[in-house]
Amino acid sequence: MKITLNDQAFEVQEATTLQVFMDSLQRSLDGLAVAIDYEVVPRNTWNDVVLVDGMSLIAIHAVSGG
Repeated sequence: MKITLNDQAFEVQEATTLQVFMDSLQRSLDGLAVAIDYEVVPRNTWNDVVLVDGMSLIAIHAVSGG
C-alpha cells in the first residue's frame, strides 16, 4: 500500500505501524513530530497507529532558538 510523508510516496506493508515506518527511515527521531490529517500524533502512541493506504503524514523537526 502507498502512503506519503512530506509529499514523498512510500510503499509499506499492510498493518505497518507508525513506529515501524518511522524506524525504517533510519533517520534521527529526536525532536521529530508527526501529524496525520494535520493532527499531531503523540510519540507514545506511534506503536498503536496502524497506517492505511493513502494516508498522508507530515514530519516536522522542532528547532530551538530565538
